[in-house]
Amino acid sequence: MTDSGHGGNIAQVCAAHGLRPNEIIDFSANINPLGYPPDLPDKILKEFQAVLHYPDIDASFLRSAIASNILHGEETILIGNGSTEFIYLAPRALRPATGIIFEPTYSDYARALRNTGAGVKEIVCKGDTFECDLGHPVLNSAGIDGNAMLYLCNPNNPTGTLIKKEDILSLAERLPTMYIVVDEAFMDFVDKAENFSVLPDAGRVKNIIALRSMTKFYGFPGLRLGYMAAHQEVIERIESLKEPWTINTLAQVAGIAALKDRHHMDRSREFVSAERVFLYRQLSAIDGLTPLRPSVNFILAKITDDGPTARELQESLIGMGILIRDCANFKGLGDKYFRVAVRGREENLQLVSCLETVLKGSAVR
Repeated sequence: MTDSGHGGNIAQVCAAHGLRPNEIIDFSANINPLGYPPDLPDKILKEFQAVLHYPDIDASFLRSAIASNILHGEETILIGNGSTEFIYLAPRALRPATGIIFEPTYSDYARALRNTGAGVKEIVCKGDTFECDLGHPVLNSAGIDGNAMLYLCNPNNPTGTLIKKEDILSLAERLPTMYIVVDEAFMDFVDKAENFSVLPDAGRVKNIIALRSMTKFYGFPGLRLGYMAAHQEVIERIESLKEPWTINTLAQVAGIAALKDRHHMDRSREFVSAERVFLYRQLSAIDGLTPLRPSVNFILAKITDDGPTARELQESLIGMGILIRDCANFKGLGDKYFRVAVRGREENLQLVSCLETVLKGSAVR
């Protein structure tokens, strides 16, 4: 199976194994298990005739709605085709000489930096929980010596590790010439997110750039929608390189509608918070597995040394109608790590049952 470097390659998996999408449960993509807000299809259909015209090039109504929602001025907000657009635009616009990444983490950070010719320095996190050391000498040397850019995934994908807001703000103050891009794609799922998110401070602190995805929590990744918050000068530099019309009309409609549905937001947070505790306990009880305690809507787990590789486990589970994320391509992990999304109770129980069957059979061999 070809590895694209991302989860959620359901079409590719089905084609390789002769399956239909409804024959496999996708635990490889970390999307809200409750899906999109229930009235979203009706709202999109109501506005569907608008596709006869070009989209609002500035996504002005959505930009205003987001600014109001997070208590920012519109001049500090930029809307994009998913937060990934800004992962690539930030180094293109700000031209850092050096990029710094804590591994293991999302692979597009390194790719985005190398695309602009920046030198990439990777710091591999140590320990069982993969905590980031914000006092690492590499940060100090790069941040003091010249223009640098640090990517922080908070909470981190695939480990779920969190960094406290106060520690990021302290780092930004200590190294003012270093841009800190904080990818908060999964922050909406985090309990007490106010202790970790720098979104309220982006726009005020000149070297902090906060990224948010609107597709994972709101459940419509196929529409591609996200935004960034930063100081007005940074926004202007990045916007100057941004291609026009990257946010289609229906994505703009979906974003505005999703922000208005507070009930769906609250219900989603409650559901995921309870279900991840349940799934973590179930995984912890399986012989041959050591899951990391989750903070978000996915769980990273390690297979014991005498068990199968994550790729072997993935292949076995596909035959049982389950797709997990093999994490062997994340630097600092290895071929014994895999990631699963938190889904509904029935699906989570099916995952646990299949894992027990495969791992027990592997131990017998």
